[in-house]
Amino acid sequence: MKIEINTLLGGKVKIAQFEKGVKVSSDAVLLSSIIDVKLAKKIHNVLDVGVGGGGISLCLLKRFNHLNVLGIDVQDEMLSLAKESIKVNGFDMCFSVAKDDILKPSKTLKDMEFDLVITNPPYYKGHTSPDKIKAKAHSEQGLDLSEWIKMCIKRLRTGGVFAMVHKAERIDDIMFALKQNGMGKIEIVLLYSKKGEAANRVLVRAVKSSKSPAVIYPPIILHSTNGEYTDKAQSVLLDGESII
Repeated sequence: MKIEINTLLGGKVKIAQFEKGVKVSSDAVLLSSIIDVKLAKKIHNVLDVGVGGGGISLCLLKRFNHLNVLGIDVQDEMLSLAKESIKVNGFDMCFSVAKDDILKPSKTLKDMEFDLVITNPPYYKGHTSPDKIKAKAHSEQGLDLSEWIKMCIKRLRTGGVFAMVHKAERIDDIMFALKQNGMGKIEIVLLYSKKGEAANRVLVRAVKSSKSPAVIYPPIILHSTNGEYTDKAQSVLLDGESII
C-alpha cells in the first residue's frame, strides 16, 4: 500500500499513513497533551499500547525530548508505519516499536516496568470498515476494556501514570477498572465537539497506588459555532500546549 506523509501539531510532527486506510485523528494529539511539563519531569520510560502509526508518542517526544518510548501493536502494517514515522522525525534513538499484545504479553514485556503507559484503545462498535487493518485498529469488537486497562496498569511501576482517551459514554467502566486495579489521583477531562452538545470523548490519567482524590477539570470545547477550533483547542492541537 502506498504511504503518504502527513503532519500533526501544526506541521511540527510528520506522520506516515497509508494513502487509503487508517488515519491518525486529533485523539492522538489530545491524549499526548494530558502530559504536562511538571508531570513529564517525573517520566522517562513510556509504553505506548496499540501504538498504531505512532501519533501519540511522536507528539509526546516533540514536546519532551528526554523520554524513551516503546510502542507495541499486534499489526505488522501499523508497526511499519510507526517505524517510518520514527525515521522521518529523527526519533530513532528514543522511540522503538515491537510486535506484542498487551492482553497476552511476551515474557520480555512482562519483565518491564514503565513510568507512563499511554493508550488509545479501539472503541468503535457496530459496523466495521471493510479495510481489515482499519477495522482491527478501530473496532472494539471482542475487546474487554477492563482487561485492557488492567494489563496496561500491570506494566506500570508504583507511582507510575496511566493515561488514555475513550468515548465519554464509557467513563463509568473506565473509573471502575481504574479503582479495581489500585489507581488513584484519577483526573478527568471531558471533551465536547461544540458548546451545547454532549461530551463525546474523555481523557483520563491516574497514578498507580496513589491515595489522592479524583479531579474533574472544566470542560474543553474543541470547535466554535462556525466549526473552527476554539482558542483552547488551537493551543493544544496546533501549538503543543498541555490541555490541563
